[in-house]
Amino acid sequence: MQPSASRSRRVIYIMLLLVIAASLALSAAMERTANTIRRNETPLLTVVIPQLRYLGDFESALLRYQLAFDKRYTESITPDRFRFLERMGRSELDSTLGQLRPSLGDGPELGVLRDGTLRIVAMAPEFERLVGADPDAKADAHSDAARQLLVTMNDDVKALRTQVDAMQLRVQEALYDNGTLAGRSISSITALIHIFDVLAVLTGLFLLYHVRARVRVEDELKHLAGHDPLTGLPHRRAFEARLHTLAAQPASSGRHAVVLGTIDRFSRIIGGFGHAFGDRVMVGLAARLRVAAERSGGEVFRLDGANFAIRYRVGCDSVEFELALAGLREEVRNPYDCEGHEIFTTLSLGAASYPLHSQSPQALLRHADAALQAARKAGGDSLVTYGPELTAQTGERLDMEALLRHAIERDELELHYQPQQGLRDGRLMGFEALLRWRRMGQLISPADFIPMAEESGLIVPIGKWVIEEACRQGAEWHRETGAAVQVAINISPRQFAAPGFLAHLEGVLAATGVEPSSIELEITESVMVENAEMAIALLHRLRGLGLKLAIDDFGTGYSSLAYLSRFPIHKLKIDQSFVRNMHTVSEQSTIVQATISLGHSLGLTVIAEGVETEQQRTMLAAWRCDEIQGYCYARPLPAAMARRFIENGLHLQAA
Repeated sequence: MQPSASRSRRVIYIMLLLVIAASLALSAAMERTANTIRRNETPLLTVVIPQLRYLGDFESALLRYQLAFDKRYTESITPDRFRFLERMGRSELDSTLGQLRPSLGDGPELGVLRDGTLRIVAMAPEFERLVGADPDAKADAHSDAARQLLVTMNDDVKALRTQVDAMQLRVQEALYDNGTLAGRSISSITALIHIFDVLAVLTGLFLLYHVRARVRVEDELKHLAGHDPLTGLPHRRAFEARLHTLAAQPASSGRHAVVLGTIDRFSRIIGGFGHAFGDRVMVGLAARLRVAAERSGGEVFRLDGANFAIRYRVGCDSVEFELALAGLREEVRNPYDCEGHEIFTTLSLGAASYPLHSQSPQALLRHADAALQAARKAGGDSLVTYGPELTAQTGERLDMEALLRHAIERDELELHYQPQQGLRDGRLMGFEALLRWRRMGQLISPADFIPMAEESGLIVPIGKWVIEEACRQGAEWHRETGAAVQVAINISPRQFAAPGFLAHLEGVLAATGVEPSSIELEITESVMVENAEMAIALLHRLRGLGLKLAIDDFGTGYSSLAYLSRFPIHKLKIDQSFVRNMHTVSEQSTIVQATISLGHSLGLTVIAEGVETEQQRTMLAAWRCDEIQGYCYARPLPAAMARRFIENGLHLQAA
């Protein structure tokens, strides 16, 4: 894993821990403040506020009692009415004093109110006597004595009201102080909430950035799973999948043309200016091909090297098809300027029509390929449409298939072993067993017979022979050198799905006596396409035998991200198409680094194939790739030379 990714992860963990800690602290602070407010508010609600209310009631009752005396003095009311109001006022005063007792207790404040009230109430009989109840005694009603008694009463009421006002002021100050305290508590909680919100927002933004970056890398990996990493065009497997969609359509749904093409003599460009220059030319030509094809409704795929495929929604015998191909070839003929060099290119094209020539994707592809070979043999820069005249060429291909069927019994197959190097210490880690066919003393390129073997089903018996020979050779090296040398064996999807695959492996392991942990089976992600659950179960049984498992050509299959975590594997193999231009194409270097980090995060060993230069090796070592394989370290070797490599290469530091 890259240091920057590790740092980002640590920052995320720290920020999440801070958010959790802040959340707990905020909850505790809010609970503590709530308890404080609750403790302060409880007596306020049960004692202080009722006291303020009852003081007001007492003052109102006192004023009404005084008013009754004033009205009687001015004869605004009758004696009977006065006596009624006096009794009612005295009752209200007693009642409000009783209501104040729970909040004031039997302290001095209640005593002052009670004593003042008793003095005022005690004046009622004397006042009534002085005023008199007989209307004829009107002259006596305004006597000085009655007036003096009323003045005394008013003074006592005023003093009592002053006492009540002072008590009310103290209650109001207590209410204000309590409100201020509650306000401060709420302000502190609000500040904590704001701090928590800021921390949460920062954490969310950082997580959003991190997730966006990861999703972007995953989207790039997903894109590369269906596209050529150099040109950005859909690759061979996407093309094959598209052909299968044609087979799923009824023949009456329309006609389609499948065109296979190759850029003539493109190898001369690479030989003259190098692979990096060739890649840049390829990118430019691919863009031209795409634009020209899309103008006519076509879809371009890059198969490998300088080979392309194009699918049109018209038949090969239509005028639209002829115009489309003419425009395509004319576009490629235009000189291409790259770094001051004027490059001239032409196309060889082979076409077959669906459903005219075949409704089978495999047969359609064979016919288009036969037409392409005819175009190349004709000197290039030409278009050949499949027809009966190509049957003889197809027959030659069938003859080659027949020869391949006898290759095992004629002892024409052999294995070469390409060494794999550990980048940490430079030592030999093992070999990959590569199949070769030697016919009449000449080696036939695997590109010429492996696809044929896959298509015809011969890959199953050939694959069995490869397993037997690789295990036998591994056991022999172990006996001769004393070292359990790891041997990687490629397993094709068809061989993997063949009945008896597991039983054959068990038999070979028992017969050869090879150490199972020294045998590594390389599978491609395409084994998951048809029956993923059965394939995963078989992988687990293979691991149960002690064998090691690796994903070959990682990132070019259908299910890189969907199934990777479910594979019981120990190694990822980065496809050479990613490695080849990673020092010049930043997107490819990003993908390689992301794949290495992904593999390490899953606890897997990561090996890169196709490492041809020291610069590539240095870059991979800096990114902590575990192992490499390629011409930079060693070419594939016959078994005898591989044995000497084992003896001399266990402590080899560089190729």
